[in-house]
Amino acid sequence: MRLVFELLGPIFLLVALGAGLQRGGFFGPGALTGLNRLCYWVALPGLIGASLMRGGPGAGGGWAAWEGDLLGLLGGVTLAAAAAGWAVAAALRLEWRTRGTFTQAFFRGNLAFVGLPILLKVPGLEPARVLLLLAPMMILYNLLAVGVLVASRQGLGRATWRAVAEEWLRNPILWASALGGLAYSRGWLLPAPLDETAGLIGKMAVPLALVTIGAVLASLPTGAWCGPAWAAIAGKALVSPLLGWAATAALGVTGLDRLVVLVALACPTAVVSYTMAGAMGGDEAMAAQTVVGSTVASAVVLAGLLAWGG
Repeated sequence: MRLVFELLGPIFLLVALGAGLQRGGFFGPGALTGLNRLCYWVALPGLIGASLMRGGPGAGGGWAAWEGDLLGLLGGVTLAAAAAGWAVAAALRLEWRTRGTFTQAFFRGNLAFVGLPILLKVPGLEPARVLLLLAPMMILYNLLAVGVLVASRQGLGRATWRAVAEEWLRNPILWASALGGLAYSRGWLLPAPLDETAGLIGKMAVPLALVTIGAVLASLPTGAWCGPAWAAIAGKALVSPLLGWAATAALGVTGLDRLVVLVALACPTAVVSYTMAGAMGGDEAMAAQTVVGSTVASAVVLAGLLAWGG
């Protein structure tokens, strides 16, 4: 239990700090937007790119077979969770503009702001290899999220698809993942001054991300809670990790490998899902509710997983 507190305690204390600062009016107008942009455009890409490059063949590392197996497992379970979310939304007879929002909340975990900080602190897990698993999953989440939000709308023309493609092309997480992965596979290393700079940028990513997510959670307009939101919260905090548990049990995946899969799947709904729902005509109120509710529910599930140890 002490290990659980050591792993989760600092993470959720920083989230609580961000929420408290936001509630107390510490952040002035536009400050939260600036912090979010700094984290999204600079700190997280720096962490991903630098960590992948430092763990590549040029640094004595390399791609291991288990990484490909776990990535395939995570991707498969995520697709299953997305299909389950869409089926549940249809069974609940949600209106079309809500189905994409519901499905996104069902499968899209907050890997960057929650999963990554937790797994980087688990003893025995190498940072570069954690990132090699999570970075492609962030790409998959983005692709799937746009797909379900588009599928839940009608009358979309060629201009909308062009806008979606442009959003993918300017996504810094996608670029950092792709470039860092290429450097990892080729064994490229940065010159010492640039490597140190990238490392310093990466070090600010986790605390900055956690304080920012706390502040964002405290400012989300949840409104009156609706019943379907609770179903999406249960899907993210319970159904997704249960699907992962069944898959790992069937394939004989155990120990730290299983823990990585289950932690990734038990992460709360990503905050960016709220932004995407608003930008693409989804249900913003439900998106906000699922982000807040799943954050609380997933904290309990994640604590149980870490206490169990995979």
